[in-house]
Amino acid sequence: MHSTHREKLFTLLSESHSTDAVLISGAAVQFRYGTDHEYPFRQESNFQYLTGVWEPDFKLLLDVATREYHLFAPKRDAQFAVWHGFVKSLDEIQAQYQPDHLHFVEDLPAVLARIKPKMVHVLWPTDAAFASWLGYSPSDGYLSDMLANCRVLKTDGELDLMRRANHIASAAHDAVKAAIRPGMFEYEVKALYEYECQKRGSVFPPYNGIHGSGTASAILHYTENHRQLNDGDIYLIDAGAEVQGYAADLTRTWAINGKATTIQREIYAAVLRMQTSAIDAAKPGVAMEDLQLLSARVLMDDLAGIGLVRGTTHELMEHNIFALFFPHGLGHFLGLDTHDPGGYPKGVQRIDRPGLRYLRARRTLETGMVVTIEPGCYFIPALLEPAFANPAVNRFLNVERLTSLLDFGGIRIEDNLIITPTGNENMTTAIK
Repeated sequence: MHSTHREKLFTLLSESHSTDAVLISGAAVQFRYGTDHEYPFRQESNFQYLTGVWEPDFKLLLDVATREYHLFAPKRDAQFAVWHGFVKSLDEIQAQYQPDHLHFVEDLPAVLARIKPKMVHVLWPTDAAFASWLGYSPSDGYLSDMLANCRVLKTDGELDLMRRANHIASAAHDAVKAAIRPGMFEYEVKALYEYECQKRGSVFPPYNGIHGSGTASAILHYTENHRQLNDGDIYLIDAGAEVQGYAADLTRTWAINGKATTIQREIYAAVLRMQTSAIDAAKPGVAMEDLQLLSARVLMDDLAGIGLVRGTTHELMEHNIFALFFPHGLGHFLGLDTHDPGGYPKGVQRIDRPGLRYLRARRTLETGMVVTIEPGCYFIPALLEPAFANPAVNRFLNVERLTSLLDFGGIRIEDNLIITPTGNENMTTAIK
């Protein structure tokens, strides 16, 4: 799989940079604020994409002219073995990662001097400084764009890993749904979710899960997790799983007591229809912003039917009323990072319009892309209360009813799609 990834990058670079080289440092072990509190190791995603190495302190050099892959391993001493375990020999590293050439990190200057690239493409300032010190001209913008172009279209091996991640995350969501009850605390639910993932082999989450009950369900990146779950409230869980670095990113929202109120059912049905409409329309050739606007129109149509907003769907869209209830983007690319790169290719600008400014991917869908579809409807006082006081806006709002919903929270539903030649494959099976 990783050799295929390298070939994709070699092909892009050889078109105009055939005499250059690529230098990327892998991640190092991170510590908390100058202490010896060691965080779990997580490889830098681009390095993982090109090498598959899941160990700290390695470096990568790609010779574009010869298409050769040089891997540089750190020298480990006895103390490393004492604190971190087994130290691999060069033969073992060679067998596991299969580079064309394997060296120690200290040999990198000599290898660069032998290759003599015209330019060294880097991602990180430390690598740029190192290349400059050796007398090479570093480029730190081009490589990032090239890697994003490679990573945005997934290979079959990547898709298989993401299907596994979705299977684990979906099972964990369903297990939590069956266990949740009033009186629990958000941190208990979070612990239960992570246990369900870990027992299925996903040890580290791809991101810190969002577990929000009641009004906290309307905080898009809520992390406090200290609230007690109240009877009658809703619970929003945005949490995923990771398999060999590849992420699943799912969201479900439930009535904590299992018996949704009428308004909870109505808002949930609206969000579900937003998502279903977008999923049905997601296929090659469709622009992400068009899916966003489709979902927004569905929301305005349904909120008007419920009696929370007034006016035609065209009027509500024209005046951006949807942004008061749906303030984030519909979805994003997914892969080795939860928000995978490539959403805004060079030259593509964000749309300066409420409700569209925060769309994380503005691209036309292509076969092989993996995207999330995550519409939501939220009742956020910081957005609604100024709108209530604005005569140009409040004429479209049922202020009395919306005021009664300021403690409602929010509902979001999120699935992960593979874009296929004829439409899409929904990898997410968690109960809706």
